[in-house]
Amino acid sequence: RVPGHGSEEMVVAGGLRRLAAVQGRRAMSTMTIPGGRSSVSGITATVLGSTGMLGRYVVNKLGRVGSQVIVPYRGNDDDVRHLRLMGDLGMIVPMRFHARDMDSISRCVERSDVVINCIGKQELTMNFDFYGANVETAHNVARACKEAGVPRMIHVSALSADPGASSEWVRRKAEAEQAVLGLYPEATIVRPGVMFGEEDKFLNLIAKWYQIMGVCPLYGACQNEIRPVYVDDVAEAIRAIVFDPTLDGGVYDLEGPEGYALRDIVEWVRVATQREGLASIRTIAPDMTAFLPEGMEGYSPHVSGMDISDFFYRMWPQALPGAPSNLGVRGDANMLFGTEWVASGKNPGFDAFALKPTSMKSVAPEYLRHYVKGGQFANQDSHDGSGTLT
Repeated sequence: RVPGHGSEEMVVAGGLRRLAAVQGRRAMSTMTIPGGRSSVSGITATVLGSTGMLGRYVVNKLGRVGSQVIVPYRGNDDDVRHLRLMGDLGMIVPMRFHARDMDSISRCVERSDVVINCIGKQELTMNFDFYGANVETAHNVARACKEAGVPRMIHVSALSADPGASSEWVRRKAEAEQAVLGLYPEATIVRPGVMFGEEDKFLNLIAKWYQIMGVCPLYGACQNEIRPVYVDDVAEAIRAIVFDPTLDGGVYDLEGPEGYALRDIVEWVRVATQREGLASIRTIAPDMTAFLPEGMEGYSPHVSGMDISDFFYRMWPQALPGAPSNLGVRGDANMLFGTEWVASGKNPGFDAFALKPTSMKSVAPEYLRHYVKGGQFANQDSHDGSGTLT
């Protein structure tokens, strides 16, 4: 048998040539040319979930300093065209992929120095439930990274990730962390709190309820604490990890500078959008836990109310017309109404990156102004009708 002509030898030789090519490309990518957007940072990164809220900020942070960014996408080509503007010509590379197709994932990560997984859908679809979108996908990405020999991986989880949480979405986030670390123990875990920003589904959703329905429905007392974090701050922390390998392998809890009860945030949005007297806050199901015997807390009206709401939203496709989604994850009201979004204090936060988190009240009014009835200048006095100009 002539060496190199048998099937086994050909497979091994092909694998070695492919590995050498990948390592050669990575070696070439270590060359850096300073100079901003048209520079070369020496980093090739794959950002999964790049069409989502956080992902597009991460792509912008990397592209603006000359990194080559691979942006996998599953839908239409138009879903990623806005990302091309975030880097110089040819530096933002869209690639088709599917979260259950290992070959397509491997093609997206095999040339990268770092892979950043921002995938984490907050609604059920015909193809992916909460397990599929958050656990199965994370597992497949970590497996592809390990098999391709990707040097570094960053996985975005959630601040409140807990395997014993009442929220299924929060439980799935904890399962995803374990799935990633089981395959890629050196992975870095980033746990952001409830994020706000111009594209958020948090403050915008509250304002939409006021604008469309004239009321914002709540379940229970809504006294759980939330420390909203600015999406740009989270993206900046991820950028810092990419360019500083000494930060690898840690778990980072990223929360905002101020804590609020959920009801206080809902009330603040009503004031910020000038809807006082025009819209109201309505408790759909009250929290009667304090009046129930021990062990019967699950019979409180707010628990039943959230269960009924979850059933309705899981059965009603988001694409169909109807009332806006409940606050938080569609089909999992406990994610926001029944969860404390506060760091445990066991892991480092923004201090590890020498970053000062941005206050919600300093940024959010800029994009919430679009929900002011009559427009942002609606309160300006009109002329007196006399026709006299001064």
